[in-house]
Amino acid sequence: MVRIAPETETTPFLCANAPTQWHCPDCGVISIGFAFPYGRCPHCGGQMALLHEPRRLGPDQAAQHAVRLAFEIELGGRAFYQRAAAETTDDTLRLLFSQFALMEGEHMETLSDRYRVDVPVPSPGFRIELAALFAHVEHRPQDPDNLFRIAIALEERAAAFFRMRAAVAPAGSSEQQLYLELGAEEIEHADILTTAYQEWRARQPAAEAPPAQEVAPAVGPAPLNGAELLLAQGEADQVALVCGDQQLTYAQLRDRVARAAGAWKARGLRPGDRVAVKLPDGIDWVVAFLGTIWAGGVAVAVNPHVPAAEWNYILDEAGFAIILAEHADDTPAPWGGRVIQLEPGRHEVTAAEPVRAHRVDDDTPAFWCHSSGTSGKPKAVVHRHRFAREIERVSCERLGITAQDRLFATSRLFFSYPQTNSLFAGLKIGATVILDPQWPTAASAAAIVERQRPTVFFSVPSLYRNLLHAGLAPAIVAAGVRLCVSAGEMLPASLRDAWRKATGLEMIDGYGASETLVLVLTARGDDDGLQPSPGVEVHPLDPEAAAAGMPTRLSFHVSTLARGYLDRPAAQAQSFRGDAFCPADLFVPTRGGGWRFAGREDSLVKIRGRWVNLVELEEKLAAGVPGVLEAATVCVPDEDGVDSVVLFFAARPGEAARAEEGLRARAASLRPHERPRSFHDVPALPRTATGKLLRRKLADAFVNGVAAA
Repeated sequence: MVRIAPETETTPFLCANAPTQWHCPDCGVISIGFAFPYGRCPHCGGQMALLHEPRRLGPDQAAQHAVRLAFEIELGGRAFYQRAAAETTDDTLRLLFSQFALMEGEHMETLSDRYRVDVPVPSPGFRIELAALFAHVEHRPQDPDNLFRIAIALEERAAAFFRMRAAVAPAGSSEQQLYLELGAEEIEHADILTTAYQEWRARQPAAEAPPAQEVAPAVGPAPLNGAELLLAQGEADQVALVCGDQQLTYAQLRDRVARAAGAWKARGLRPGDRVAVKLPDGIDWVVAFLGTIWAGGVAVAVNPHVPAAEWNYILDEAGFAIILAEHADDTPAPWGGRVIQLEPGRHEVTAAEPVRAHRVDDDTPAFWCHSSGTSGKPKAVVHRHRFAREIERVSCERLGITAQDRLFATSRLFFSYPQTNSLFAGLKIGATVILDPQWPTAASAAAIVERQRPTVFFSVPSLYRNLLHAGLAPAIVAAGVRLCVSAGEMLPASLRDAWRKATGLEMIDGYGASETLVLVLTARGDDDGLQPSPGVEVHPLDPEAAAAGMPTRLSFHVSTLARGYLDRPAAQAQSFRGDAFCPADLFVPTRGGGWRFAGREDSLVKIRGRWVNLVELEEKLAAGVPGVLEAATVCVPDEDGVDSVVLFFAARPGEAARAEEGLRARAASLRPHERPRSFHDVPALPRTATGKLLRRKLADAFVNGVAAA
């Protein structure tokens, strides 16, 4: 049985609206599948009922509290398993702990998907000793028997807790129903663990392994190492990296990466171990990241400014063997003892002996990148070593980048857009990659361009807009930039036109994802919409909708496709279809065989019975309005529960009144169902660390009364 809930519009505590969702009144479990023998529950044998309508919990505070309690239990369980795995020296225990942590992560995904809520902030003080006490185990686990006892007891205690809550909840309430469902699932988990424990004991003591058999080598691509392949083409004396006054040639970079691999291996890094690179952009970042891949580890880029709560979540998700960071102040035990600080790490790399690249098959994990998290908590996207085989193809064939180019991306390297298009593709081509440790602003980006003279400039629409507003756009071209690329979020046509007028350069618009790495759709000059990039196959998920000119999701087949998500089987089943990736973004076909971005599924809303594309509406309302820096629309219910549009905007200093007057005048010319019912001036629109608009935060602020009417 696979528990999968399809994507729906984001509504607080909304159960997935799937006709294949079944509820067992006897044991409380919700199951998902097309059919079950005789309509019976696979867990208790009770007669199941088909849920035709989603369960709406709405503002029921008690029900919300029940779900949050369930998350706390799962977070605590995963923290226990992951941190215990970090402390044990027994390989069997480490594997078992990791498997149990995976189980808790999958259950959190089920809860998040079913009730449409984000995973909350984890409790920072969870310790192994507390978990053992909770499970009635006197000593910390030092053997698999104790491990299984703790794991089973944790699930049983959680089930008993939920049953107790259900008994005191109002009869027939959504709160009681939730506690019954949650308790039933904990019992299911305890049964799974009990079965695994019995099977494990039946295999003890382990029988002698049979003699190894001669196995013919598999036919397929030769083993490779992604980092080695990225660095194979650059001329030895060509400058590979530039950061301020520092630079490395390709020969120096290859040597330093091989030494970093040697340093990490000397610290006990094994193939498959995960290494966090939580550093500012720079040469040390690149050496640490590629050195991990070179050694056979899995490199994970982490925002050096990541909030503490999110960092704790990532730590318990990843179980890092090594953490490269500027300091260990925000890293709790046991992970704090695994931090290598910048200066000592630099000395270790210099003193280490270089090692050969650890070559593996194509599908072996090489690195993670985290999705931007615009629709919930970011997911860890797992990429394999084969990413390096054609990572440069789009850059060469579509963008026309060569080894003579100097590349500069304003976004930070923990974001897959600059990581792929500037660093990975640039190194594979043999070009020069310019790095900047500063957090980007229009002024800092213009200063780097003036000093380092890049020929190719990668940025996001919000920073291009800021460069225009600051009058810095002409200086970009004057410094020698010949090619400007925009990606990371939708590029408004008005911004693209304004950039061309100010600089004389056509901006290339690109669409990509953490899951595909490369820009799978690109538009140059007079292209009619976004065109499939070289090496990318694009198909509409709904061919009939596409044929009728209606929005549809797309599927992308590309050689750089990720292996999937870490511990997110339901999300993976929704987005990865065979060997293709199907994001939640919507596109409309153009007459010229291209695609026009129509927003995410939650940006296509129905107002008064009419469909409204919030992305297009923002452009209609705000493009060219004097005093407006940026604007965003959201769909929220009015006092009668009827959905309508609300507009948020950021204005130039001292021009808020003028900007609002212009927006209201523009709105008056729109159709009634498109007109915002209210306008709200904000200092800036909320965005992710990678620059993407967080539309949901605006809607939450309005509903909670944060925004002034």
